Amino acid sequence: MAKSEMSDLVTFIQGDFMKMTAVSDGSYDAAYSIESTCHAPNRVGVYSEIFRILKPGALYGSYEWIVTDKYSENNPENAKIKKGIEQGNGIPNLVKPGVLIDALKTAGFEIVETEDLVRRSHKDYPWYRSLSGGFSIEGFRHTKIGRGITNVMVMLLEKCRLAPAGTTEVSGLLMETADDLVAGGRQEIFSPMYFFLARKPANK
Repeated sequence: MAKSEMSDLVTFIQGDFMKMTAVSDGSYDAAYSIESTCHAPNRVGVYSEIFRILKPGALYGSYEWIVTDKYSENNPENAKIKKGIEQGNGIPNLVKPGVLIDALKTAGFEIVETEDLVRRSHKDYPWYRSLSGGFSIEGFRHTKIGRGITNVMVMLLEKCRLAPAGTTEVSGLLMETADDLVAGGRQEIFSPMYFFLARKPANK
């Protein structure tokens, strides 16, 4: 920020988005979040905090990770993919769009617009393409050969104590999570690109 001469226009606050004690009511003209509130233990709670710090009439936009309406908790394969994505990404519970919308409304928001932007993706270039593995710069590391090389390198780094203990285990977990993300995308039961725009009513 200093290099771009914008340091006087930006303030950084580190805190808990479930309880933003450093921020007063009605402080912001707008708010956004990107792939973050899916990590909240309670969506009504985090949306309520965002609602609180916004000025009346202000907009809140977000990209959210979801399971789509095609997901079935009674399908064992669906449930396995969902659990893998949650565990690998530190997400308490992936929910369907309707649950998000209900949480926003409970927090007090009006819904302006919603759309799963995965539907705009080109069929030959799906969002999960780089994770699915292929002999390209972006996909090679997710092929069996690429993963094998990564695993050996991580094991050597850990053995030489250049990487913390457990790094190899975490690397393996992330590789499994990549498989779950790809499977969720291919089966159209998961989306990392659910967009919504909501408004705090002007009289609130």
